[in-house]
Amino acid sequence: MIGTPRLTVATILSATLASGLVTGCEYFRDSPEQDLANRRWKECTSGLHEVKLDRVDMDGRIRFTYVGMNERDNVLACLRNAGEAGARLPDALASATAGK
Repeated sequence: MIGTPRLTVATILSATLASGLVTGCEYFRDSPEQDLANRRWKECTSGLHEVKLDRVDMDGRIRFTYVGMNERDNVLACLRNAGEAGARLPDALASATAGK
């Protein structure tokens, strides 16, 4: 009978820890909008070297920096076209790289 309370406490602690790990993993998963935005970013920037993804907001808004205006315009046009052909995301925000 003495071993039973320890077993119960260990079981409760193990279950609590496992539950916390599962919840923690779910917290760090991207939203469906972020997944879509990341896929579009990869498609629209393939082969471009003067644009850099800064972040993707929870609502799917892409924020990036650029060096060349031409590449910025190409990325923005590609992202706009993807939104017309599929699910719509907020407009991307582009910022010039400082010092360039």
